Order: sequence, then C-alpha cells, then structure tokens
Amino acid sequence: MEYGEEPSEKTGKGRRLIKEQYAWVRMLKMSMGIGLFAAILFLLTGCGTGGIFDGSRVSNGSVFQLEYSVLNREESAEMELWAGDQLRVTLSHAKGYVDVTVGMEGKDPIYRGNAQQNAEFALEISAAGSYTISVSGHQAKGSVSFIRIPGGKE
Repeated sequence: MEYGEEPSEKTGKGRRLIKEQYAWVRMLKMSMGIGLFAAILFLLTGCGTGGIFDGSRVSNGSVFQLEYSVLNREESAEMELWAGDQLRVTLSHAKGYVDVTVGMEGKDPIYRGNAQQNAEFALEISAAGSYTISVSGHQAKGSVSFIRIPGGKE
C-alpha cells in the first residue's frame, strides 16, 4: 500500500499503515515519560543530600577555624585541652546561625549553644582530655574560631 492510498478494510493494510504512522507518537510519549521519571528521580535525590560546606577549614592541636560562604552541615574537630587552659571562641555571622557543642565523649558538654549568631567568649577548661568541638550550620555564612590559650595565658 502506498502513502496516500485509501486503506482497505479487507486486507488490513490500512490498520497497519495507521499504526506505523503513529508509532513515532508512542515513542515520543514513552521518551517523555522516561525523561520525566529521570528528572523527578534527580530532584528527589538532591533533596536528601548530606550538607553543604563552601569555605576553608583549619584544624590543628591548638586552633579550629572555619570561614564559609555556605555552611549547611556539621563540622567537628578534636582538640587536646589541659586543666587551666582557656578556649577562646569567636562566632561571626552575616547570615544564618550555628549550633555549637564543646565537650568530651561520654560526659556532659562544657558548652552548648543553639542558634548562635555573633559572640566572643572564653571557656575555662577544668579537666584535661580530648575535647570534641562541633559546629552545625543552618544556612550560615560567616566564621567560627576556637583557639586554645595554654594555662589561661595569652
């Protein structure tokens, strides 16, 4: 049967021609469905990602500093502190806030601050040990600094 020929009901060629002519429509619908499924899957997996950190980090035996344009996750560091030391804390934010925890594993924290924005203070260390400093950002932009002052002296 040629294109433009009238379909013949007796031969069934007309139905086959119509099916062939509209096969591309079915393919297009199927491709759109697969594309839509892939887009939804991509968007949903993006919603469950860990956190975002865009900035710099310094962590050594006496300093833990973060400067960030985006902090939307937890960052932590271990620091050996001795009785009589001070931990100088500086929090400076242009946007968002942070939660801060300082303490030894298995003990109550010596400091816990939620929704911190801008602050500067010193923590007195009464017991020697390995302290964990945790900073959790919530749409935060700014910096945090934890500096060990040995024996409370600058």
